[in-house]
This record gives sequence, C-alpha cells and structure tokens, in this order.
Amino acid sequence: MLVLLSEQEIQQTCEMLQQCKEEFINDISEGKPLEVEMAGIEYMNDDPGMVDVLYAKVHMKDGSNRLQELVDRVLEHFQASGLIVKEWNSVKLHATVMNTLFRKDPNAEGRYNLYTADGKYIFKERESFDGRNILKLFENFYFGSLKLNSIHISQRFTVDSFGNYASCGQIDFS
Repeated sequence: MLVLLSEQEIQQTCEMLQQCKEEFINDISEGKPLEVEMAGIEYMNDDPGMVDVLYAKVHMKDGSNRLQELVDRVLEHFQASGLIVKEWNSVKLHATVMNTLFRKDPNAEGRYNLYTADGKYIFKERESFDGRNILKLFENFYFGSLKLNSIHISQRFTVDSFGNYASCGQIDFS
C-alpha cells in the first residue's frame, strides 16, 4: 500500500515500476503473461467467526513461485526507495471475494455507506461476519485460471467506469 500525495509521487511510482520491469520483471515473466489459478479460500484475521476479508488463494498454474518472486521483488524495490514503509517481508497473493469494508447493505444494523460526488467511498463502520460455514463449504473451491499480463498502480476508493479501482499507471509483461 502506497500513500501518494501528489501527481509527482504518482509519476515517480510509475517510473519505479518501469525500472522494475527493465531490471527483473521481464526476466521473471519471460516477456509473456503469467498463468495463475485461484483455488481455495482463506480469511485475513485470526477468528473465522469474525471475518472482514475472505479471499481466494492465488498461485501459478505451473506450480512455480515466479509470481510470488515478482511481487516480492517489486515490494523490496519500493521499500528500498522509501515509498513503502517495511511492514512485511512478503506479499500475500490473493483475490478478495468478500470485504465488509464495501458492504452495500444500508439496512445493516449501525451501518451506512456514503459516496462523495466524485465517486469516492467514505468508510463508516465494518460489520464482520461468521465465515465458518463458507470456509467449510468452499475450502477447495476452484475459481478458475487467468493470464496476468500487467501490473497497475491503482487508486483506492476511486473507481473507473467498470467499477474497478482507477489505474494511475501500468506496465505490461508482453
């Protein structure tokens, strides 16, 4: 997670990502998309009865560690530059399936969601859920596979016309 406070910092981040591409991403990706699979689910906190984030596990289809190596090296590069404060030694590869931060049930007890005129989300309150049955039912669920061909610098709480985080910049593998 980066805190980019100006257009200049966003530009610097995009330039650093391009450096990563030239220094090691091209070698790791071999200049082509990385084929990944999403299978099984886990949760982010310690208590399966009080879940805020439920996610699909992500791994390389060929069983290699190339994607993990790639993202960890990008993290190290950004940490060395001072743009990220070192909190972790490794990135948790995942695809979020449920996140209570984005719950859109305005009738949930003690909860309401607001969006500003420019589409930014205003967080008011989280309401955890009991994920034990979901975890049991979908423990090994196969979500599918896809080819990753780019890394984006995404802007949280701002969405594009498709409802995805807005991208401030990107690099492609091929």
